[in-house]
Amino acid sequence: GRVQYDETRIAHLHPRASGWITRLAVRAEGETVAQGQTLAEFYAPDILAAQIDFLLALGPSSSAASGGPIAVKADKARNLLRLLDVPEAVIDAIQTSRETRDTIPIPAPIAGVVTGLTAREGMYVTPDSTMFTLVDNRQVWVRVDVFEHQIAGLEPGQTAQMRVPAYPGRTWEGELDYLYPELDPKTRTLPVRLVFDNPDGALRPNLFAEVSIEGEGRRNVLKIPREALIHTGERESVVLALGEGRFQPVDVTTGARLGGEVEILAGLKEHDEVVVSGQFLIDSESSLRASFQRLTSGGAAEEVARGGAGEDKASVGDAGQTSGQEVDHAHHHH
Repeated sequence: GRVQYDETRIAHLHPRASGWITRLAVRAEGETVAQGQTLAEFYAPDILAAQIDFLLALGPSSSAASGGPIAVKADKARNLLRLLDVPEAVIDAIQTSRETRDTIPIPAPIAGVVTGLTAREGMYVTPDSTMFTLVDNRQVWVRVDVFEHQIAGLEPGQTAQMRVPAYPGRTWEGELDYLYPELDPKTRTLPVRLVFDNPDGALRPNLFAEVSIEGEGRRNVLKIPREALIHTGERESVVLALGEGRFQPVDVTTGARLGGEVEILAGLKEHDEVVVSGQFLIDSESSLRASFQRLTSGGAAEEVARGGAGEDKASVGDAGQTSGQEVDHAHHHH
């Protein structure tokens, strides 16, 4: 999967009135800012006019506190300043000092990293200008694609482990947050979103990640070592060892995969012996196809091969040892 920003933790800053950026405190993208930190100083004629209205509404003395129509008018004027995004502390300072301020600070609404910076000192901005884009990267999303046969049993809240090739030896713990509603028609995979805490900021967007999701354990699963499975594009098959040097390819239906093992849904029984290495040195699809055709047209099984390649056998249900030991149904995690 890939790491990406948590889209619920992104903030765009637009001015509420047209004006000029008189001083810029943040100089480059990638800078880390704290919540409330001043990003820029801003002069807007509309905001200055609203301050004057506020001071007029307050009246000559602090009689506004005693109530009456003046207090109502002052509250309306104060609210207009709030709507223009003037910080509360600045409004209080204007009220206390009874003086207008030419510029007002633009504070960071969230703590995080500046990922977009179009504001420049002296620039004229309007309400449709995005001056800054901030992202709180202390938590990130990881989007992974899950194959069809692995979807069953996935549900939000399951724990997940993640490794990132950029940081060998480190693992992150997170959880499955959301299963998207539709599969990708080309890859036949379902996008799934995971959430991971990122306290030190090491998980950066577009980093490649390997994720394992711990589903509910399913008991009594029939499984074989993964190397025993032969893929030919259209079918998945294994080679059964019938004993006395005779072999027979059979088609199987596979389920979940974990580690070096594959779940078998159909095609094999417990304790069947399958060949796990040197699959007769079948190295091309055509020879495999030919052997299938010879078998299905009634030819003798020995004709396919007499294991000259020193093939190993494994019992179905075996965890990958290439001895013929019999192993019972295994406990299986997705």
